[in-house]
Amino acid sequence: MFKKIKKKWDKYTEGWFGTIIYLFLGFIIAYSFNLFLGYTLNTDTPVVAVYSCSMEHNTYNNWWQNCNLRPDEICGKDVGEYNPTNFDDYWKLCGGWYESKNISKEEFKLFIFKDGLEVGDMIVVANIDDVKIGDIIIFSTDIRKFPIIHRVYSINDDSVSTKGDNNASPDSFNEVKIHGKAIFKIPLLGWVKILFTQITGIP
Repeated sequence: MFKKIKKKWDKYTEGWFGTIIYLFLGFIIAYSFNLFLGYTLNTDTPVVAVYSCSMEHNTYNNWWQNCNLRPDEICGKDVGEYNPTNFDDYWKLCGGWYESKNISKEEFKLFIFKDGLEVGDMIVVANIDDVKIGDIIIFSTDIRKFPIIHRVYSINDDSVSTKGDNNASPDSFNEVKIHGKAIFKIPLLGWVKILFTQITGIP
């Protein structure tokens, strides 16, 4: 019985028609998994790719077209030939801003993804109510095409203030929709989504 089914399957999945079938099945599986993950993590955006360099701690990837940052600049500071390669280097350039917000170097070291995020990372998102300073949240605005992935540096009542680790200034969006916060990352896997979006135009 199994051999007959396999023989029929091999027959119908040969050539270009088989390629279409596999692509369709792959889409269905990915979509179903996304729905399941969203239900489990209680968010409408369970996975998101990092498109922007705003959370990077070095200048290596600033060639990416969505960076909108100068290739020799980190958090608004001109690095010249100096390029941060570790957390201490990053803090020498960018730590002063956080210290002005009463966030010390030792506190920042305890934050999730203390070394930032890179373009192409895939982020797993969970809708967790207890957002804290140092968390990285994923949110949307009506003026940006893609979800924004930035770090919380201040919480006042029910409002949170955010900034990209690599940005010179904090965010100033009036209305945002928070999808959740980052709980896990998978390096490089986000490039699949980025390339798919670049080819199809579907965000």
